[in-house]
Amino acid sequence: MTLMNTRNSIFWMGLLMISLLVTACGEGTFEVDGEGSDEVSEITSNLNSSQRRQRSQVIQRAAADAGLSNAFLLAGIANAETGMAHCWSEATWACKGPASASCGGGPVIAGSGDGACSRKQGGLGYFQFDAGTHNQTIARYGNDVLTIEGNTRHAVDFVVDMVIRSTYIDGVSNREQAIAWLETVRPNGRNWSTWIKTVTHYYNGCVPGRCGVYNSRITSYTNKALSIYNEFGHDFWYGSGAPNIEPVELTAPGNLSPAMASVELRSSIPLQWNSVDSAWKYDIAMEYSADGQNWRQYHTWTGRSDNTFTVWPQISNNYYRWKVRACRSACSEWSTPAMFAYGNPAPLAEPEQPVEPEQPVEPEQPVEPEQPTEPEQPVEPEQPAEPQGLRAPGAMSPAGGTFRSSVQLTWEDIDEATHYDINMQYKSGSSWREYYTWTNRRAADFTVWPQRNRTEYRWRVRACDGSRCTDYTEFEGFYFSR
Repeated sequence: MTLMNTRNSIFWMGLLMISLLVTACGEGTFEVDGEGSDEVSEITSNLNSSQRRQRSQVIQRAAADAGLSNAFLLAGIANAETGMAHCWSEATWACKGPASASCGGGPVIAGSGDGACSRKQGGLGYFQFDAGTHNQTIARYGNDVLTIEGNTRHAVDFVVDMVIRSTYIDGVSNREQAIAWLETVRPNGRNWSTWIKTVTHYYNGCVPGRCGVYNSRITSYTNKALSIYNEFGHDFWYGSGAPNIEPVELTAPGNLSPAMASVELRSSIPLQWNSVDSAWKYDIAMEYSADGQNWRQYHTWTGRSDNTFTVWPQISNNYYRWKVRACRSACSEWSTPAMFAYGNPAPLAEPEQPVEPEQPVEPEQPVEPEQPTEPEQPVEPEQPAEPQGLRAPGAMSPAGGTFRSSVQLTWEDIDEATHYDINMQYKSGSSWREYYTWTNRRAADFTVWPQRNRTEYRWRVRACDGSRCTDYTEFEGFYFSR
């Protein structure tokens, strides 16, 4: 069996949803069915019990991280699909899929029920994800679908969505309710029959009344699930042997790049950010503005598996700003936005400087009568003060020169500094105008992409700690010409 194919779409709530299931019925990826027959061939793998236990523990961890403790339900599906085999070397009767890091660089297992292996249309991995060809499946789910961990994470999300859509289950319309319902299912116990019918219908695509092998599919999913349950026992799945994993709290991604870039019209721009440990995927949100002040929603992309994403802006001569967040079953806070200019938008307004509050005037104290003066003691000569504490950076670069692409600004790293502010101006006629001020930069370097061509720029920097900043340095300059 495999997950759904694009030729077997499922419509839900009036919305066209592309299904994961490969078949509507009768053409399972690994099972060989005769036309109108209820016979289903046995699926086997080369995994030993220890390897199957390790694979089951991966499923337990992924489910627990999504807030689901009833991982046995997922393991039953994997056992029915491939006998828990994820790599082709574990089931060499199957087709070879793309290379996988989980398989030592060897091929992942691929389904064969969609025709000859050369067509490369079978489901991938032990949960058998299938969105068409192998490349189409990877394009839809990301490269992580080829790994054991990634394949499992996608299975968790799909099973939750499957329960929400199931016509056999009442009172479930969101993720929280779906997980709560999944927790009630027990092997050969509460909601078991409803679960098996949901899997057969929505995971395999075998619908009662339209699928000639419906009864055998019901039996296969039932037996395979109970087999993995009995193999490791109740305590492994529900007792002290089950993992007690605390949900992972993710931090917002940092070091977004580009920040204040200039992009030529009809050009693409790769957005990049630091990977976040334990994140499964990332969401990117983007806005645009003609003046850098009044922002409008552009687009939000969700579920990106890599820490880079290429965009082709469609609205010319505007500023764009974007942010990103890391996600598992839940998401982090959004990052601090980064901005770039697309084409030649109007100059940015000069940033307003905060007005310092006036200090209250202390009332004058009454003058005390003068006391008789003591004879003055000879004054010891002052010792020269030792230089210490925060000071403005030196060794600024560039200090002159012409640049045709990005410009890397560097300066002396001050030990006491926690961050730096960089101020840049550009020459307009015979006067200097504010270009931009970047604040809270942690490193002693910063790359800019000047947006004004054939223009003289000058820049300065100051060091700051938790309570104060130094004066800005003297300006250093450079010329920019593409």
